[in-house]
Amino acid sequence: MRYRWHTGSVAWLIHRITGILLTLYIFLHLYVLSNLKDPAKYSEMMSIMKNPLVVMSEVGLLGLVLAHGLNGLRVTILELGLSSGTQKRLFYAALTLGGIIFVAGSLPLLGGLF
Repeated sequence: MRYRWHTGSVAWLIHRITGILLTLYIFLHLYVLSNLKDPAKYSEMMSIMKNPLVVMSEVGLLGLVLAHGLNGLRVTILELGLSSGTQKRLFYAALTLGGIIFVAGSLPLLGGLF
């Protein structure tokens, strides 16, 4: 027997994966912040932050935050009593809105690369 992926199960999986990745990011972020006290380490960290790989990871972080936040908003709306029959429409609305915000937010981040 083969499992069929429905919109709700895909949204659940996206929400869990983005939540785990954002939790891991918090530890990295705290490490970077702990290095900002010393001026020499601060200069070194700021030069690392201009690396194209780091800039691309910031774009990825934007995608994670949007996916997790908009999916959480979708879940909250469903929990407030909206019919579960609207789950698919809410998922695609969050996906569309997230895509628009992602493109609009990525352009300024990537502008420093060119």
